[in-house]
Amino acid sequence: MNYYETLYIVHSALEAGRLKDIVLSVEKLLKEHKGEVLTTEVWGKKKLGYFIDKQKYGTYILVQFKSDGTKNDSFNKELEHNPSILAYMTVRIEEDGVIEQKDDLDTQIAGKESKNSNSKDDKDQPQNKTDEDSGESENQNTNEKESNNNENSLKDEEEPAEEKVEE
Repeated sequence: MNYYETLYIVHSALEAGRLKDIVLSVEKLLKEHKGEVLTTEVWGKKKLGYFIDKQKYGTYILVQFKSDGTKNDSFNKELEHNPSILAYMTVRIEEDGVIEQKDDLDTQIAGKESKNSNSKDDKDQPQNKTDEDSGESENQNTNEKESNNNENSLKDEEEPAEEKVEE
């Protein structure tokens, strides 16, 4: 038996109940194709790198399973024919690449939704400068100080020396 993982992207407009139905149907599909589901992780709603079916966002779901690999083709075709699944990729992994299931599916879906709603509120608040930004401004300040010092030293050189007045 080999170990595989499939990462698939589900349409982001689906509600939590419908999302759970799709995840359960994919797991059922795996079992029908002689696979054993080891882990299912809901990564949550993320921005896509490019538009897929005119969608800008999608919900990422990772499922790891054990299978002999002979039915993976038909499993992938079933994923492709599902209109709610925007994209998918199945790859073979090593046994030590299998991750442990931490939370059940309901907890994962509920947790990702609450984080997504909180992140919308965070967008309204001002963002802090990153270390890189502050480093650039420090360099800028240092450069300004150096140029000011250079200007002052030039002014000192340009001023005529006091002349001695003979009496």
